[in-house]
Amino acid sequence: MGADANAPFPVVIAGDIGGTSSRLALAGRDGEVLAEAKGPGANLRSSGPEALDHVAETLREVLEAGRRELGAELDITAVALGISGAGPARAEEVRSAVTERLEPLGIAPDRVLITDDLHTAFLSGGVGDDGLLVLAGTGAVAVRFDGRESVERRDGMGWLLGDIGSAVWLGRRTLQAVAADLDHRGRHTELTELVGDMLDLDLRDGLLPPSPTGDPRQDLIRALDDLLPAGSPAALGRFAPLPGTIPEDPAAREILDTAVRHVMDTVRALDPDCGLPVVLAGSVLATPGPLHDEVVTGLEASGRDFRTAPTGLPGALRLAREKAAVDLR
Repeated sequence: MGADANAPFPVVIAGDIGGTSSRLALAGRDGEVLAEAKGPGANLRSSGPEALDHVAETLREVLEAGRRELGAELDITAVALGISGAGPARAEEVRSAVTERLEPLGIAPDRVLITDDLHTAFLSGGVGDDGLLVLAGTGAVAVRFDGRESVERRDGMGWLLGDIGSAVWLGRRTLQAVAADLDHRGRHTELTELVGDMLDLDLRDGLLPPSPTGDPRQDLIRALDDLLPAGSPAALGRFAPLPGTIPEDPAAREILDTAVRHVMDTVRALDPDCGLPVVLAGSVLATPGPLHDEVVTGLEASGRDFRTAPTGLPGALRLAREKAAVDLR
């Protein structure tokens, strides 16, 4: 007998959940992607306590888009989500919170695979099961994988303790350089004018528009209080691109050089023999610009094989299909 035409269509769902944004895809178990949805980030550490509510909201959107595309109900055979901040320190907490939010959508916990976005980013590079991942997005971390298992890592300590070279780090260093300039304890930098333009403030003289407080230093503090929600340092990342727009500025150059030097030192520390391929991932390192370009130049000079993974979605989709295949046995 043929298949029941009214039977739910079997699909898998994959997710690349970063600290700033997320992207989900719904696909047939072996076929093409049928629907996608984008949403806010969902890192407990950097996106705030309600972050994981965003996962369920975006997943609901991709389910609805999939039903419209297929004109049928769906049989969700597996879900694989690579979530920023779902490493060992908070893995169980994240898994419990996510599965609790997905059950009302008809997704049983045993069909859900939660991993961190490092595994999905590395697999998206297509270099095999052994290699290095260097990721700089909202956060920053480097990992050496052996047989897909993370065996050594550097950084990924969060915005308070590290994440050197991340968007949050770049944004914070930019604002610190501006604050030092305004306070006359640091060098003069064009970053001050650029940050002022973003905040619609004359941070240099406080004239146009007139300073709200009479002191450009206090104007900066007040504007950042309004711009950066408490408990959500990910918003600092909006200032991250500024040093790359004026690499000739000494303060900007110092920020860029520190980030590039950190990446190259980390790669050498994790693989001193230059024998492993490198996957570059995250919005900072996977996007053309001074940091990406200078890191690539350093890797080429070292004779290293490298790939760029703009998104972790292909890796998550691979994991979802592998889980569906195992569960069907």
